[in-house]
Amino acid sequence: MTDRDEGAPLDDSQEFDDPSPIGEPEPPRVHEPTAEELAVEAEAAEAAVEGDIASDVALTDREAAANDAAETGRRRGRRDLARWSARGAAGVAALALGVGAVLGANALPDDLRVASTAPSTLVQPASPLQSRVCAGPALRVGTADGEDALAIAPLADAEVAIGSRGGEVTEAQLVVPSVEGLSGGDAIAQRGEASTLSAAQSLDVDVPAVAGFAASECAETRLDQWLVGGSTRTGRQTVLTIANASEVGASVDVTVYGPDGPVESVGSTGLAIAPGTETVLDLAAIAPGVADAVVHVAASGAPVAAHLQQTTTRGLERGGFDVIDPVVIGTSAVLPGVRIDEPSGLETQTGFHDTVPVLRVLSPTGGALRLAFQSGDGTVLKSQGELEAGIVTDFPLDELPAGTLAIRVEADAPVVAGARTVATSSEGLDFDWVAGGQARSGLSAIAVPPGPEATLHIVSLSDAEQQITVDGEPLTIGADGVLEQRVEPGSVEVEVEGEQLVIGVGYRSESEVGGFTASPQGPAAEGVLVLH
Repeated sequence: MTDRDEGAPLDDSQEFDDPSPIGEPEPPRVHEPTAEELAVEAEAAEAAVEGDIASDVALTDREAAANDAAETGRRRGRRDLARWSARGAAGVAALALGVGAVLGANALPDDLRVASTAPSTLVQPASPLQSRVCAGPALRVGTADGEDALAIAPLADAEVAIGSRGGEVTEAQLVVPSVEGLSGGDAIAQRGEASTLSAAQSLDVDVPAVAGFAASECAETRLDQWLVGGSTRTGRQTVLTIANASEVGASVDVTVYGPDGPVESVGSTGLAIAPGTETVLDLAAIAPGVADAVVHVAASGAPVAAHLQQTTTRGLERGGFDVIDPVVIGTSAVLPGVRIDEPSGLETQTGFHDTVPVLRVLSPTGGALRLAFQSGDGTVLKSQGELEAGIVTDFPLDELPAGTLAIRVEADAPVVAGARTVATSSEGLDFDWVAGGQARSGLSAIAVPPGPEATLHIVSLSDAEQQITVDGEPLTIGADGVLEQRVEPGSVEVEVEGEQLVIGVGYRSESEVGGFTASPQGPAAEGVLVLH
């Protein structure tokens, strides 16, 4: 008996959307068979054959009537349940309809589907644009007369060479706002030609305080770059130049690494580089007393080009000058044209330890390192070791056989590498930092600025022999081979009929050494898809 049957009112918690009463289901009604139905059942039973399947499933009229009565009762019992679930069933049906519509779309035949594509336009750049920024004039810290020990003073102007296979090439000189009357490096741009633009400069310095030769590549501007080389210990000066050739300002962070790890410094982050200008920093101001340096330059807002300029003086003796080019970090690098001379004994004297050729390596995260030293005759010496995270490591190369080597560097973690080579003679001392390079392919015009005995150094990373052309002369370079070719200063076309060549330009005399590694072209500007 329910509360409703007893006449008790419902409270608020028992209110229903359907006000109809809910009652107990009626019991099935008992059907009393008639005489005719009994007679029909009797005849069916007499006619049945044992094992006949029909006798097992036949329903008499009496049984059907009884089942009908029971089903009527069950319908009455289910009536209220149907009312309770009507709204829920409607929601489920709506959801099923939506899901069916989504799934059914993919089940339609292709000829019944309607495809819709938004209208769009691929906007291409007006013409390919490439740019390079040169290091500029030779600089040192302090005036020649010693009146201003902190002043940035120019020593010599650069001679610039440009290698281009077409297009419109323009040059503009950057300014150095912090130094009155001082001009920065040349900003060189090429428009209308997709092939690689090459530019390089050379400096021949001979003043009372500094002497030496330097050749450097005019670098492609980047947001992230590394400079392997330099020193701020006594008698060594290193100047950092950061050029912004774009039309927007750049913010730059500088980090110096040494044999003890990253150097803590003040004033080396958030450096503002205005458009069309170059900033000059004395590296000793932010990292004093670092004998073996690697510099990381990270920019935001606009890409920049960074170079280091190092001078060495031992007492009153001039020890050389060099410009150090930027490199990109990666798990491999190749250093072409590293010259190793027989030890002169000079390195054993006090203050001359850096007249020894070395390989300088840094991995910010550390890891396994593998080295291969390859000579022109195909001889390869291999070595391996482990790099400590953030620690600059110099590997002496004076025990290697004398000659010109290609050094291949491979690591399990990102790494940067550079090699110092030296020239020692009674006429003077000089040094050069060879930058680790990456492979390039295709037709290139390599710029060769003036200098002593210019030589092209080519290293193949291909596992197959290939044909190349150097300044119109066909040459064959073997699989993973090395090649040297003397060239005349100016613009030299290097035609590559294969893949994976690392190219360097080296200069050498008894008392002068210099060179640079030609960097591959960065990603070209691509079209932009505009949806209407």
